[in-house]
Amino acid sequence: MVTSKDVWKLQNSKVIVHFDEDSGQPIGDSGGLLGSWLGQLSNDVNLIPINYNDWRLVSPHIKERAWEVVQSKFRFDDPMLRKDYVMGALGSRCKDVKLRLWREYKRDTQIETVQNRPDNVPEDQWRHLVHMRFTEKWKKLHERNTNNQKNNFMPHLCGRKSFSRRRNEIKIKTGKTPCRAEFFIETRTKPDGSFVCEEAKTRAEALTVLMSQTPRLTTNVSASLDDEYAQIFGPERHGRVRCVGRGPTPSKLVRRSTVTRTEIENSEIVVQLKTEVNELREQVKGMTTFIQQIIGTSTVEQATAFARAFANIPNPPSANRSNVTTYSTGNE
Repeated sequence: MVTSKDVWKLQNSKVIVHFDEDSGQPIGDSGGLLGSWLGQLSNDVNLIPINYNDWRLVSPHIKERAWEVVQSKFRFDDPMLRKDYVMGALGSRCKDVKLRLWREYKRDTQIETVQNRPDNVPEDQWRHLVHMRFTEKWKKLHERNTNNQKNNFMPHLCGRKSFSRRRNEIKIKTGKTPCRAEFFIETRTKPDGSFVCEEAKTRAEALTVLMSQTPRLTTNVSASLDDEYAQIFGPERHGRVRCVGRGPTPSKLVRRSTVTRTEIENSEIVVQLKTEVNELREQVKGMTTFIQQIIGTSTVEQATAFARAFANIPNPPSANRSNVTTYSTGNE
C-alpha cells in the first residue's frame, strides 16, 4: 500500500484521486492519502510561510507554487474543478501547523517566545507570528474560539477519517448515500451501541422519529436545507454545511435541493404515467380479445359492418389535443 512518504519518491507516476461526484470531496484510500500528504506539505515553511493572518489573503504566487507541487504528485479528473477543495484543505493543514508550533514553543512573554524559535522556522516568520499572537485582537479571537470548542459536546467517532470517506464507506455497505440524520447517528454511535453522550442520544432519537414520519426516496443527496437534521439542529450558517464536511456550502445546497425536489416530483409523475399506460394496455388487450371473438363468430357481412362502425367512433378529446405537456425525468 502506498504511503504519504512513498508519494514524495514518485518520479514518473502520480496518484489518481477519486472524488464523490455529489459532494465534490475526495473519497477512498486515495482521498486519505491526499489528506495525509497535504499535512506533510504544510510543514514546509519555505514553500508556505507561516507569517500570515488569513489563508484567503496569502499571496496567489505562494498558493500557485504549492498547487504545482500537488499536481506533480497527484492526478485529478478535472484539476480546475478540484483546485478549490485541495487548496482549502491545504490551508486547513497549514493552520494546524501554526497552532501546533504555538502550543509547543509559546512562552509567558513575547520576548521569551521570540527567543524560543523552532529550528526549522526562519527568524522573520517566527517573529511575525509571535507579534500577531500577542496582540489583543488575536487574544480575543482565541478566547472566542476556545469557548466555541467547549460547545462541541457531541464529538464524532470518525477519527482522522474525513466525513466524505466515512460517508462513502456507508454508501458502499448499504447501497445508498446516508442523509445527515443517518450520518449523525452512525458517527455518534459506539461499537457497543451506546452513544458518545446523552445529548447525542437525545438528538438521535428525535432524528429517528422524524425520519420514520417522512417517507424517503433513494437519492444521492446527503443534505438539504429542510431535512431532518436541519429541523433538529437549526438552520445552516454561512460558509459550511454541518455534518457534511469541507466543500459544500449553504448556497450550493440551495441549488442542489431545488434540483432534488424537481427530480422527486418528476419521478412521481413518471410512476403515475407508467401506471396509467399499463392500465390502458390491459384495456386495449381486453378489447382486442373481445373483438377477435366477435369477428370469429360472425359472418363476413356482420364483421364488415362492425369494422365500419368501430372506425367511425370519434377519438377522445385528449387524443386530439395540440398542446401536450411533456414531462422530463432529468435523465435525457
